[in-house]
Amino acid sequence: MKWKILIRFLLIIILSVIIAFHINMLIVYQYFFSDNKENSGWSKLGEFSLNFYQYIIEKEGKPIVTEEGIKELKLRNAWIQILDEEGYEVFSWNKPGDALEHYAPSEMVYYNIYTGAIYNYTTFAGTAEMNNYKWSYIIGFPMDKIAKYSIIYSPANMKIKILKVLVYLFVVPIIVLIVMGYVFGRNLAKPIIEIVEGISLLSKGEYNRKYTEKGLYKEVYSSLNNLTNILQRNEIERKNIEKMREEWIQNLSHDLKTPLASIKGYGELMADEEYILSQDEIKEYSRIIKGKAEYMEKLLGDLKLTEVLKKGRFPLNRQEGDLIELIREIAIDVLNNPRYQNRRINFNAKKERIIFEFDKSLLQRAFANLIYNSIVHNDADTEITITLDETDKIYIAIVDDGKGISKEDLDNLFKKYYRGTNTGESHKGSGLGMAIAKQIIEVHEGEIKVESTLGVGTKITITF
Repeated sequence: MKWKILIRFLLIIILSVIIAFHINMLIVYQYFFSDNKENSGWSKLGEFSLNFYQYIIEKEGKPIVTEEGIKELKLRNAWIQILDEEGYEVFSWNKPGDALEHYAPSEMVYYNIYTGAIYNYTTFAGTAEMNNYKWSYIIGFPMDKIAKYSIIYSPANMKIKILKVLVYLFVVPIIVLIVMGYVFGRNLAKPIIEIVEGISLLSKGEYNRKYTEKGLYKEVYSSLNNLTNILQRNEIERKNIEKMREEWIQNLSHDLKTPLASIKGYGELMADEEYILSQDEIKEYSRIIKGKAEYMEKLLGDLKLTEVLKKGRFPLNRQEGDLIELIREIAIDVLNNPRYQNRRINFNAKKERIIFEFDKSLLQRAFANLIYNSIVHNDADTEITITLDETDKIYIAIVDDGKGISKEDLDNLFKKYYRGTNTGESHKGSGLGMAIAKQIIEVHEGEIKVESTLGVGTKITITF
């Protein structure tokens, strides 16, 4: 993978050089070889000079420049000298002070070839033929506007030299950029490879690798470390839940096995034709079988309910009702239970009525779970106070002065399958009671919080 990334990077560099080279050649051609509008007037001064004879006429046997020709010269900030066949000046206009009065043939050639023969001017020569007489003329232009230089070269070698220059201009940058690209690409590819490998390790469930957050990819490394931490926590959480689930299945199997054994035993006894049962025995055995069946039914019902609540498939039958009346009835039902008739439950309602839309059967189950949880996990002399109030929200508090809950149990209180460390044999259940209560409150857009201190007591707060 490392080489693939590096090769792709180098190919991009090479392609960039090729494109840049052609663009540069186009720019050079455009500015220096093509007749663009910006420079076309000055680049054609040689042609202008050769054709200037059309503005030269003969007057009284002497050559002069027409008014139109003078305008053309003014337009180009130029000057002119007209010479006879011996090279002597016969006419001039706007000529500089250091211009000659007489030109030898070799000087004419020199002035026509080189820029600066006359200071700060570039000169061109031409011929005007009138009445079988040839007049020569020299036109000068400002050197900062137009210049010309002669090049002495061998046409046979020039093509080879140009080709070599083009090759050097094309190949050398590619070699330099390949070397630089390799160095840079390697540094660029290395962290990418490391990041890809890190993601691959995460996909395989390896969460122990940490990365130094520095360089160009500092934020990426930081995000990768954060993702690693999150996945690591999730994995630990998943393993804890899986462990609790396995323990719960074992406990549930044990809890179901015990009542099933009782049902089976009493059923076999009642079905035995050799054993004659009295009416009192039949009633007692039937009562035990019924109780065990109801206990099993409750365990399985808890499991089903928590799953449908989790998946949001439970149809809520929300109707307006009085929360105070609902919770008061639950408290009365608890105290009417012979096992808990001597328990102390204080009911403190700050309002006469608190009207709220709720599913009565679900919310009744949630609060029953919470109140029973406070009773069965505490001693008989524990006092429970239920307080209800409504201001900006609906507040319900269930406070007891019992044993309290350890930090471990508090952290896992609402997790499915979890049974607290202070759960005794007398009140084993499905381990879903508190999880179900929380789910029911949340489907009613409520929130539940628990605060507890060992040896002091527990406070459960519900808000809607």
